[in-house]
Amino acid sequence: MSAGGEPGDLGPPPGMNTRPDVIKDTIDLTHEDCAFVCGRSGTTKQKLARVSGASLDLSQRDLKIYIEGTREQVDKARDYVGFVLAQRVGDVDIDTENTTRTDLSVVVVPEECVAYIMGKGGGVLRNIEQEWNTLMFFAKSNGQEKGGPEKLCIFGSRRARRGAELKVMSGIEHKISGHFLEGQATDVRLKAPLNQPGDDINDPEGEDWGYATRVLREDELSYALGKMGSTRKKLAEASGCIVEYLQHLVVFCGSRAQRERGQQYMTWLLAQKQGTVNVDITGRTDVTSVSVPSRSMGYVTGSKGRNLREMEHQTGTFIFANGPRAAEGQEENLLIFGHSETQRRRAKRKVEDMIDEHASGRAPPIGGGRGG
Repeated sequence: MSAGGEPGDLGPPPGMNTRPDVIKDTIDLTHEDCAFVCGRSGTTKQKLARVSGASLDLSQRDLKIYIEGTREQVDKARDYVGFVLAQRVGDVDIDTENTTRTDLSVVVVPEECVAYIMGKGGGVLRNIEQEWNTLMFFAKSNGQEKGGPEKLCIFGSRRARRGAELKVMSGIEHKISGHFLEGQATDVRLKAPLNQPGDDINDPEGEDWGYATRVLREDELSYALGKMGSTRKKLAEASGCIVEYLQHLVVFCGSRAQRERGQQYMTWLLAQKQGTVNVDITGRTDVTSVSVPSRSMGYVTGSKGRNLREMEHQTGTFIFANGPRAAEGQEENLLIFGHSETQRRRAKRKVEDMIDEHASGRAPPIGGGRGG
């Protein structure tokens, strides 16, 4: 692999950006390199573009990859292409001990967990990359011998790396209980604090980036996880907070506002397991309230809350009825929580459409739950 002269000296393909803060660069490839960087249906090239933030245009005819973006984006793209090509011929060698990179997190994976974290044909890692917009691979450093723990490199934004890191930690803890956690019952905690590049940065936007934890009881865990992790994913998407489980320990990560929403939504979810939930929404900016006639509530929620679960899945929100069931002829309040006002509006329209459909007599009454 070699670079092609000064940025832009070969001329980019038509349609590439000409903004003054954007630079252009090229990398020369072989035929084999082209196929490897492209990936099946272009997935590898698309991944490299997403993670680096640069625009990548691969020309198999010219045997070149054209890169466009800011200096930081172009530098990252060049590095990431180099890492991918190195995997084609052997191990990737990165000095993870002395690096000053701010786009890299490293998880040390026990030898007995490496195949599990990789998955068949690398499928598990590819799924994590897709979910979190990261570039992930095992790397060697300082002449490391084969065998023993391996270092999993995770490239991407601070948020993306933390989400992927926690996903990997969850998998390792599942295979080797007590690897990352210590303590018993309600006193389970992390053995060491989470720490990655960017964690100690004071954000100019005042995000107060960090994490919080909560321990779930045995009877709460399956309820808070949901089928195929659906409930966990729902709470994470609605709150905008990274939510991951390491056995019974829940980790909430993000800005202060995101962490607070994530923890509150979890508390309200678990309260529904015991009965009615009453939430004071005064002053909250993450909620939309919809009045639902008591006669229509069962139809809106669906059997065992199925309709609400589908609406939550479609809109990235967290929905439940507030307060006790209303008497016949009265109205109940359905609360739609989510950090995105646009998504809450979508959910509200769906609820209102179902109320109208039920009132029209076109739909049969269906007994339902009350959310969560």
